[in-house]
Amino acid sequence: MTYTYSLLTPEVIDNPYPRYAELREKAPVCQVEPNGFWAVSRYEDVVHVLKHPDLFSSDTLVARMSTQDERLQREPLVFSDINVLMSDPPVHGRVRQLITGAFTPRAIARLEQRVRAIAVEHIDRMLAKDSVDLMEDLAVPLPVTIIAEMLGVDPSLRADFKRWSDESVGTPPGQLPDEVVERVLRSRREMRAYFLEMIAARKRQPREDLISDLLRGEVEYGELKEDDVLGMVVLLLVAGNETTTNLIGNGTLALLENPDALRHLRDEPALIPGFIEEVLRYDSPAQLLMRQTTQDVTLSGVTIPKGAVVLPIIASANRDPAQFPDPDRFDITREQRGSVGFGHGIHFCVGAPLSRLEGKIAFEELLRRLPPFSREPGPLAWRAMFSLRGLKSLPLRLDRSERAA
Repeated sequence: MTYTYSLLTPEVIDNPYPRYAELREKAPVCQVEPNGFWAVSRYEDVVHVLKHPDLFSSDTLVARMSTQDERLQREPLVFSDINVLMSDPPVHGRVRQLITGAFTPRAIARLEQRVRAIAVEHIDRMLAKDSVDLMEDLAVPLPVTIIAEMLGVDPSLRADFKRWSDESVGTPPGQLPDEVVERVLRSRREMRAYFLEMIAARKRQPREDLISDLLRGEVEYGELKEDDVLGMVVLLLVAGNETTTNLIGNGTLALLENPDALRHLRDEPALIPGFIEEVLRYDSPAQLLMRQTTQDVTLSGVTIPKGAVVLPIIASANRDPAQFPDPDRFDITREQRGSVGFGHGIHFCVGAPLSRLEGKIAFEELLRRLPPFSREPGPLAWRAMFSLRGLKSLPLRLDRSERAA
């Protein structure tokens, strides 16, 4: 069967929002490429999907794997069905409880000084360089350093850590060249071997880190296999840096494309938290989620059959004019009501407080320490990711003749 709409064309990867608007207007519930999955694009329907795990299951491991090259399907990174992202109640609640302690407001507040120190360190390095790439110099290393420290990873392995994370989420769907498949498999094997060895070491000698906390959680949850712990570590690794990296990159680009907002933010840094929320709405780092119907379900007059894979497009919901007036306008003073940038319902992102803190501090220090900056000429390069949206690079030109206040 041929589907009219695709979410994977280069044009959609560069700018998905015209396609989302088309879907909301003409086909709010329809089958799309890849794989004939069912896209849900209107705010009301997206929220309905996320609020009803009894109708729309998160147990989508098989469906997620189906988007991969079959050679990658034969050698998954993790062999476990215990996963906070891809589980339903009651398993979801029990697994989520194992990791929530690291992301309480009190726990996040304790990280503020360290996050700021790392941000300042990287921005000082930017000031000493002739050419600056926001992604390479700040957006990537800041969150990956924080989650690496939280997990207890050897600091010398941060570059490997980031590469493993990228390979986990950045591999394009469908058939891939042999060299790409081999690179991904090599990263998976390295990552798996490293973390399984680390898990075994923490079992022998626990420390004050997230992996040890997960192992201590066995008392409440019951016995966890090594792959169960590995699955949660991989999720924390990916979620702990990919979302914030894209938040910083997408947010900086939005400011460069909206100079009035940049001036407003420089004049009133107290608006930064609201600006962060607007970035999450306007250019969501996470574009869509994946669910599977447990029975026939009708949305917007269209019946989705039982067992179908559903894609609630949260980035489309966040641009729905039925919920957000003038949704394509970037407005850092917008009254935020109902953004689903971090999801909704029982699967609301557990790491949202950390991502918000890292984003807030990154922009506070960027605006405080950097001189005025602009984007170097040239086309933007977006990463070809199925469910996330982020830049490969964002070269900046610093006006060194005028220091920021």
